[in-house]
Amino acid sequence: MIRSLIKGVAASGPGWALTTGIVRRNGITVLMYHRVQGDDKAFQGSGIERFREQMQWLKRRCTVIHPDDFDQAVEQGRRIRPPVLATFDDGYRDYHDHVYPVLHELRIPAVVFLATRFIDAGGLIWTDAVNWAVFHSEKQELKLPWDEATVLDLNDASARSACAGSCKAFLKNIPDFERNHWQSRLFAALDIDPFDGKAGRQMLNWDEVRATMEYTVFGGHTHTHPILCQVDRETAETEIRRCRDRIHEETGVAPRYFAYPNGKAQDFTDDTKAILRRYGFTLAFSTIEGIHEPDMDPLAIRRQPTGARSIGDFAWLVAGR
Repeated sequence: MIRSLIKGVAASGPGWALTTGIVRRNGITVLMYHRVQGDDKAFQGSGIERFREQMQWLKRRCTVIHPDDFDQAVEQGRRIRPPVLATFDDGYRDYHDHVYPVLHELRIPAVVFLATRFIDAGGLIWTDAVNWAVFHSEKQELKLPWDEATVLDLNDASARSACAGSCKAFLKNIPDFERNHWQSRLFAALDIDPFDGKAGRQMLNWDEVRATMEYTVFGGHTHTHPILCQVDRETAETEIRRCRDRIHEETGVAPRYFAYPNGKAQDFTDDTKAILRRYGFTLAFSTIEGIHEPDMDPLAIRRQPTGARSIGDFAWLVAGR
């Protein structure tokens, strides 16, 4: 209760000024969103009203920057209105339908990282396909195809969420060609095809991308969303180049910003960074948590997750805590 009270005070005007001057580290808070509004139990978002409240708070208390101003902002000292950058991974349709109207109303810029194959052709990113399959399977238990001694319960939403998390954790940590094999085996064990179209259109299309460009900068997120350390160098280069080219072709602007799929420290290497530089990317965003401080690697930018349940919690994470 005391911690919640402290966070609530931090969200207030005087409290935020004190937090910024004493608690908050120097640098840029980069907020990391995925979905905001999910219409299916397999695709949960934080909720559009919560998102609106967060953006209104940012507008009052912080300076929400354009990514082109990143380098300049990160070098500036402590300020009462610290710099914040809003980012969205994957390119979900709800960005056009729900998120962008809020950003446009408040005149807040954002970066959206596109996995371009799904903007081109629809379908599900593989992690979403796993969620869909687990939540919509009629099975009540799952014998893991890669560990048949383990049987996971599917009796309720909590159990299905835990199962999906366990499956994705395994699949993220094996080479991509093995992931494709075991993923197919998983869907067979669940007796469901998540690519049959029943999930509906989850991703933006190019018309929606172009319709949101006034306050949106589009960055790369690979073409088919593999974890880059789980593919060979040639494949990684193809993924990055094709993603860059498709965004340039459809928007007329070559992307300079990139987000690594999954984005943990082990998910990208110096080779990955070298490929990004070759294709004109100047900033690359990880999912490593924290404020991005001066002298940190601009191709391994830290970000803060945005699952805060209250505006006090949100203020605390913007402060880097």
